[in-house]
Amino acid sequence: MGYYRPVEGPSSTGVDIASSIVSTFAQRIWIITQYDQSKISLDRFSRIAEGAGTVIANVNHMPRCFSSPIILLCILLAACGTARARTFPLDKVEIGSNEFFGTVSYDVEKAYAGNHNLLLTISLNTKAGKDLELIRCESPEQAKIMFTEISRTAFFDSATGLHKNEYTYRADIAETAEPRIYLVPLTFSYPDEKNTNRIFWLYVGVRNKGKLGVVADQVGTNEFLTGSYNTFRLELENNFPDYPVNVRSITVKSDPPGVVENLTAAQNLTIDPLQRGSIELNLKASSMSFSNLLSGFSDSTRLIVNITYDDTFGRVITDLTYPVKIRVRPRDRVLVLAMIIGVVAGAIIKLYLQRLQQKGVITKREVLIAVGVTSIIGLVVSFIAVVGRIKIIAFDQMGSYDNPAVIFVISLAGAVGGAQLFSMLVKSGPPGAQT
Repeated sequence: MGYYRPVEGPSSTGVDIASSIVSTFAQRIWIITQYDQSKISLDRFSRIAEGAGTVIANVNHMPRCFSSPIILLCILLAACGTARARTFPLDKVEIGSNEFFGTVSYDVEKAYAGNHNLLLTISLNTKAGKDLELIRCESPEQAKIMFTEISRTAFFDSATGLHKNEYTYRADIAETAEPRIYLVPLTFSYPDEKNTNRIFWLYVGVRNKGKLGVVADQVGTNEFLTGSYNTFRLELENNFPDYPVNVRSITVKSDPPGVVENLTAAQNLTIDPLQRGSIELNLKASSMSFSNLLSGFSDSTRLIVNITYDDTFGRVITDLTYPVKIRVRPRDRVLVLAMIIGVVAGAIIKLYLQRLQQKGVITKREVLIAVGVTSIIGLVVSFIAVVGRIKIIAFDQMGSYDNPAVIFVISLAGAVGGAQLFSMLVKSGPPGAQT
């Protein structure tokens, strides 16, 4: 057990301050060496610290260019172990006229499932002549968390007149521990008195496989128009029982790539425990390409959404990935243009047939048949373009104008109609051939 004792001498104040700084740092090094099973004792570290503090305090024998940086370095090293720790007060313990005040300090960000070396510092302060002793730090009921005492330090602070006890524990948190707040009981003993219990909260979290989820879309497949910005709404659900979550960023990309432009957007959304929140994103779908006009868009097109968030205590979770199925179709002006082209093509064919009739190549009845076939094909094309979906019995699947199977059916119908027209032209022969 290590005790801090003020150094006697002419420059006692300076030595006390410097020794206290280095002693704190030395004690932290000693705690760390426990994980390596070092044989260096805390008493030895304390004696080294007192000697170092004496040297630092005697700045009259040290050049100023060296004394100030050394003191600053010691302060930074002593503070680095507690800069990220949070301190939580314990309920006051009263035994007779004596009062005891306690705190529990630990790095909440490191209190995650799978961390087997979380350090906790439990401090007790009192003006009483007798000390309250911590005899047990118990594991929460049915929790996969074990506590082991590493060290204890007792000293008297002459400046405040307080007796201080510091206990250092190591918490071993299993990887299967649930992310929530655990109530950890502490048991204290006092001479000739019954044991006293106090509770502190241990905020256990995770760094992967968090409790934030994406609510499945109940309406249906999201529809995106090519070459334009589309509003995409994402609803999230926080399933952490005790922690609000802060959504930091969302990354969206498409599968297959290139259908929708990749997007990474910073977010500032907080969702309370067991509540929902929504985010709206403007995603731009790529313009129609020549290959899309021929092959269309796959029915399996989807968005891959990756969400980065934290649980308010600095534990960042980055493994939330969710696929969202989407349907991509051209804008209305593309469909109108396709219909206009079909009308113009039909008009040209009709004019050509009328000219053949006037020259006596084909009869009026054959013209009506050819126009009828062409009109039926045009109606099919228009129906597909406007509705965007037909039932293909032969393939027993749902197709659309951008589906290769539908294009095949249309091409087949056009080829048959064209072959029939060509056959009629061949049978009619050139003008004047018939008698």
